[in-house]
Amino acid sequence: MRCAGWLEMLDQPETRLFPSTTSEDHNSALREYIVALSSASTEAHNPSKMTRDSPVFGERLLPTLIDEIATTTPNRVYASIPRDDADMSNGFRDVTYADFARAIDEFAFWLVSALGRADGTFPTFAYFGPRDLGYAVVVVAAAKVGRKVLLASHLASPAAHLFLLESLSCTDVVYATEMVALAQALGSRYTAARYVNVESPGTSLACVKSSSVWKRYEYTKSYSKARLDPVMVVHTSGTTGMPKPVIWTHDMLACVDRLHTLPGSAATQVSGQSIYCALPVFHTSGVTASLLTPVYLNTIIILGPAEIRPDKNIVLDVLQNAPVSAASFPPSLLEELIADPTSRKTLKDLKKIVYGGAPVAAWATRIIASEFNGTVSSALGSTEGGLWLTGASPDPADQGYFMIHPFMSPDFQHTDADLYELVVKRTPQSETYTNFFRCIDSTPPNLAAHLGFDHESPITEFRTKDLFSPHPNKPGLWRYRCRKDDLVLLSGEVKMYAGAIEEAISAHPAIAAVVVGGQNRTRPFLLVEPATLLGTDEKKAAFVDSIWPAVEAENEKHFEAARLQRELVVVVGAEKKMIRTAKGSVDRKATLSVFEGEIDELYKV
Repeated sequence: MRCAGWLEMLDQPETRLFPSTTSEDHNSALREYIVALSSASTEAHNPSKMTRDSPVFGERLLPTLIDEIATTTPNRVYASIPRDDADMSNGFRDVTYADFARAIDEFAFWLVSALGRADGTFPTFAYFGPRDLGYAVVVVAAAKVGRKVLLASHLASPAAHLFLLESLSCTDVVYATEMVALAQALGSRYTAARYVNVESPGTSLACVKSSSVWKRYEYTKSYSKARLDPVMVVHTSGTTGMPKPVIWTHDMLACVDRLHTLPGSAATQVSGQSIYCALPVFHTSGVTASLLTPVYLNTIIILGPAEIRPDKNIVLDVLQNAPVSAASFPPSLLEELIADPTSRKTLKDLKKIVYGGAPVAAWATRIIASEFNGTVSSALGSTEGGLWLTGASPDPADQGYFMIHPFMSPDFQHTDADLYELVVKRTPQSETYTNFFRCIDSTPPNLAAHLGFDHESPITEFRTKDLFSPHPNKPGLWRYRCRKDDLVLLSGEVKMYAGAIEEAISAHPAIAAVVVGGQNRTRPFLLVEPATLLGTDEKKAAFVDSIWPAVEAENEKHFEAARLQRELVVVVGAEKKMIRTAKGSVDRKATLSVFEGEIDELYKV
């Protein structure tokens, strides 16, 4: 989501943002920019200047606001979903806020009936359902009944599911009929919970209700009393280890609402937009797109078929049959759409396209820059911090670069070569407009270790472990490169950032994905998955020949000891592929585990 408006101020010399990459100059410019921006917007954004009847943005509780909308404007559209998942040519059905509120209340009553009344400690239950609006219903219903819900990825490994359930002491696992196989697999491993089957609450939203009257499940807590109540648990991808559970409170959910008060925010500009979400609804970004953005920013969420993971054909079917004005995609799916001339043409009819979770490949970036006229941008965020306050460059030629709003209080700290780690400083602005420090402050001590911090000493900064490089000519523009966890330490204390190397090599059009590794080895290895899978050794050898000039070009940038060699290459065949996360990016740890045998064989030669 682009935070525009404040970008135009960059044209003013007195508010030029981030004139250099040194920490001292960066922070000085940041302070000056915050002062200038705050002074210019005090009257418009000062809550104390609001009238008594004005909403206090950021203090509107999700259950209360949904009930209020359902009462005052019951026919306001919340979502649009297929009338028939098997045939989207039958059109899409609008789901009103009255429909939404009714489904929430019905599920809240069901939770009390099936799980019992909560005891005030906000016990955790897990929910597994199809890719429908049921997840949004469950989150709000859980808040109403005083429980918190774990939203675990469908794609997580059995070990990861077990780790999350045990870490949170889940008392119940609620699963829709479509997820019975997963529930049975978990039931044999995690026996401390009741397993309760239920029809997805999203199913009721697909049916037209004959009556506008229903039994309300009242939620009467004020913001001051409910703000720190836990509501849902999401988790990190776990690509470098076990996923980390992150508990979101009401206050963290309302961070999207605070965008209304962010100086220069484009939050109100998205109002009324119908946004197709191809992101997993059980992921942090999916919850933001399917629940928080519609309720707080007045967008309309559009979802595709509930039981199918979106691919190019599903996306085209949705775009041809639903009233879509904007869309959000995982990077891998956006690449698939851009690579096909037919789907690329369809995408150009959209007003806005957002992708997130990982960068798109270099070849796709070039096409976006030359053909999409600034309609495509990256939305950065994290499980701990929520939606980051980023803005795309005004120049389409800078596709892939962005700037960060100063209220996020960013500090780019040099690590190696041209790579800088984004560190978020604790300031009144970052505490208000991000969730990093709310996450830290609200995490129970028993889970704090999983997130890499403790409460023994004051925490004044949040290290994102995300590495960026600055624009070569335009200070203030940054490009995401890789995770700090991608650092590979070869024997002899030679270190290399695998993510940056992988990004460069994967730009080759014949390559679908790469993983570079070699922890504690004398030389690094290359694991490469062709765009078209190959079945014979001869074809694999010819493939390596075809890509090797690109590998050599990247080798020239590194010390001799960190350069890739032809004899240390594994070409992924048709028998098994790299493991993907819910975001579509490669699950590094899982992939290395799958190909451990092939990698070990390389070093026996």
